[in-house]
Amino acid sequence: MEKAFLIGKKIYLRGLEEQDLENLRKWLCDSEITKLLFQGERPLNLDHMKQEFQTKINDDSEIVFAIMTKSNNKHIGWAGIYDINRSSRNAEVRFFIGDKKYWKMGLATDAVSLLIDYAFNKLNLHRIFGGSNIENKGSVKVFKKLKFKQEGIIKEGHFRNGKYYDLVTFGLINKSTNI
Repeated sequence: MEKAFLIGKKIYLRGLEEQDLENLRKWLCDSEITKLLFQGERPLNLDHMKQEFQTKINDDSEIVFAIMTKSNNKHIGWAGIYDINRSSRNAEVRFFIGDKKYWKMGLATDAVSLLIDYAFNKLNLHRIFGGSNIENKGSVKVFKKLKFKQEGIIKEGHFRNGKYYDLVTFGLINKSTNI
């Protein structure tokens, strides 16, 4: 497990590296993968992605990981903690499995469970939240399985594929944090 930072049951998370951007570009240009995501609405330029990566690499408000399989050290997706607000002690979690061969195997759940532990026990956050297109059954299932509470529905909050989609938001409170 090369450069493992957080280790789960079937996957591990390591820091996202510039070499991972080609996989991300490939996945985010695949309409089957992005049809229910917020990304993929325009073509991605690898040089632009590298510039953005260099800008964000030292941004303390986000921590982004590559999702790697333990069995063969294969990069299959990304997961991260974004918009970290240290005074409010909350942040957003985002995730996706880009390699379609690894869909519906519980790997996103494994990755997000690692993010929860890291956010609450290492970053000492009080609340984490996330959201999804309501039709993205996989993402909704991950949030529910990991005991996130549904906090709301944003009616017609995202336009994609020629129609409006409702968005669902979830939150999870760290019950063990002290004020």
